[in-house]
Amino acid sequence: MGKLIGFIMVFLGSSGISGYIVGGYAVRIRILEELEQALQFLCGEIEYAACDMAELMERLAQRGYYFSDFFTQLREKILLCDGQPLSAYWKQGKRAVRGYESLTAEDLELFEAIGANLGNLDRQTQLHTLSIFSGRLAETIAQARSEYRNKAKVCSVAGITAGLFLAIALL
Repeated sequence: MGKLIGFIMVFLGSSGISGYIVGGYAVRIRILEELEQALQFLCGEIEYAACDMAELMERLAQRGYYFSDFFTQLREKILLCDGQPLSAYWKQGKRAVRGYESLTAEDLELFEAIGANLGNLDRQTQLHTLSIFSGRLAETIAQARSEYRNKAKVCSVAGITAGLFLAIALL
């Protein structure tokens, strides 16, 4: 009976680890999709509402899940008015994004580039820049979805196979 319980625990543990890894890939996609929605919202607000950046960050914090703490923190730093540019606040606060560790180096580079180009240009240039980043982000999301499909299958099969192998080896 003890061996059977051990067999089941090893198998489930190995399968659970592979599920955790696959979940990280899914979180990456959801984070990127939420960032894309935030950029679309910013474009609309910059074009039609002409709100200040602190108000935009407050609205974005209320709309999102992964970025809510990030935008709240960004808003608070903007209101401090300590003379730093928005890009500095953006770069400093990136660790406040929920699931930050699921993002790749390329994702973080794109994220920082968005912040470096936000809030410092005239309205038309700002909208053009945001549309360029939206296009790059859409490509990144498509690539992440493709990677997810491939890696999810491999991780799941590897986890189950490793669990079975370990469980049989321990018998």
